[in-house]
Amino acid sequence: MSDGKKPGDETMKVPPGLVSKKPTSASTPALKGVPIDAPPTDSFVGRMKLPSSSHPQLSEVPSGPQKIITGETAPEVSQGKWRDRVFTPRAVLSNDEILKGLGASLRVVLGDANHVRVAFEELRRAWLPTLRQALEQAGGDGLDAWVSSLLKPPGRSGMDPLFPSLVADFARLRAAKELATFEEEAHKVIATVQRVLSFEKPRKLSFKVMEKDLEGRLEVDELFVISVSDEGELTRRLKEIGSTMESLRDQIRQLPGKQPSGMFNNFVRLKVELKVIDAELRRRSPAP
Repeated sequence: MSDGKKPGDETMKVPPGLVSKKPTSASTPALKGVPIDAPPTDSFVGRMKLPSSSHPQLSEVPSGPQKIITGETAPEVSQGKWRDRVFTPRAVLSNDEILKGLGASLRVVLGDANHVRVAFEELRRAWLPTLRQALEQAGGDGLDAWVSSLLKPPGRSGMDPLFPSLVADFARLRAAKELATFEEEAHKVIATVQRVLSFEKPRKLSFKVMEKDLEGRLEVDELFVISVSDEGELTRRLKEIGSTMESLRDQIRQLPGKQPSGMFNNFVRLKVELKVIDAELRRRSPAP
């Protein structure tokens, strides 16, 4: 549990002229900041490391036709008044492709891992893009309900089952002691996704709470990783954010009178991420 002053949570004094410009019209979304100029260690949420020869190559993942959506909002995502950017999925896979991708990734990881902890970390990394697809397409208010429970406890219960079911499934997956048990629990995750994706009329993915309270700064997969990380991972990420924010603060202070390009936007994004992680740690270990 984190307590006291959060790392990097000092008030940011913005030099004159260092204010990001708003879109020129309601139909033009604000541009998302460029990738953060951060130390190599800042690679936790939403910044996956490049594959190396020691990482499994997921060559079994289906590579069939995939419709890529750019420049417009995905049809399965609701638009609310709090939206400040276009929501664009990385790709749109069919339900069958999602399930085959999850199964293929599991086979590759199990074929290479010799320890449950290694298998969990590799499988979470390999599954993340595909699970994001499932969360986007299954839709509903599960993410919104989780964010609401963090920032405005006790929040509310979500009506749609995929997000809370995945969080519970991943807790059991992490707790597995043997690879055989790990494989069994992993197949339960795939079964959960299959069951929810089979719903005839999934509801649009709700971003109302996420956009209002998080300013649209964090993506679906970034929030999901936070929800399925353990306390040690979240605490390390808090320290990492504090270091990166301090570096960004120093850089911004050296740019008086200039537009901040992506640095100021990334500073604000990290501050929102810090708020979510700190709230999640407090939720898991409430003060007596």
